[in-house]
Amino acid sequence: MDVKLEYEEPTVEVSVRDVDKVFKGKDKEVTALKQVSFNVHKNEVVSLLGPSGCGKSTLLRLMTDLLQPTSGSISIEGNDPKYARLQRKLGIIFQTTTLFEWRNVKENIELPLEIMGKSKRERSETALEMLELVGLSKFMKQYPRQLSGGMQQRVAIARALSLDPPILFMDEPFSALDEFTKEKLHLDLMEIKRKTKKTIIFVTHSIPEAVFLSDRIIVLSAHPGRIHSIFEINLGYDRKPEIRETKEFFDYITQVRSCFYEEGD
Repeated sequence: MDVKLEYEEPTVEVSVRDVDKVFKGKDKEVTALKQVSFNVHKNEVVSLLGPSGCGKSTLLRLMTDLLQPTSGSISIEGNDPKYARLQRKLGIIFQTTTLFEWRNVKENIELPLEIMGKSKRERSETALEMLELVGLSKFMKQYPRQLSGGMQQRVAIARALSLDPPILFMDEPFSALDEFTKEKLHLDLMEIKRKTKKTIIFVTHSIPEAVFLSDRIIVLSAHPGRIHSIFEINLGYDRKPEIRETKEFFDYITQVRSCFYEEGD
């Protein structure tokens, strides 16, 4: 007897539709984004990839309600980004960690919970859980100046996860780090993704980084930013360092890089 397998349509968590963003100055207008449309599904890692000035960070700020689109629409779990932000549906990590130097690691992670009015016990329990998740339990009493750049970024990730947002937005968080630290944090992020089942939207200008981390890569063209191509990255869910040496990995890099040659960048 034949058994029919039911196909379950993936849940759309972020929807961007026909988004334009124009910055108006005194003398001229600058169009940063033009007619950008895509979906991000639940539990996906999607990278926004493109050269400097293509609008990828602007797009992330639009999705997180830090900027407003000139036209078009954005929805997060079916609601507008402002509602999602107020409901703590979004965790945001920037290139700079913005940790407070006068608070130790544990206290930095507790800060969003403190702002939310959580009890001291709940703040402490959550912070300890996040420290365990990012492998920094032994450093909870250290201050940011006593940590390496990679460790500071892990604290920033733990802080962003402390309110358990379903979606994590990351704006070139590893770009200032050396290659060895960056590759270690790639593995850490994959492990966090496996444990927490978060949806991750990751901004980068590094093609190998995007290929290693992503389920899909959205390539933006420059001036103004438009979607040039979207790539499905089928490298499995359990990605190890050795995958960087495979033919499949290099083939994806070549395919994505060809977009930029076509653009003449």
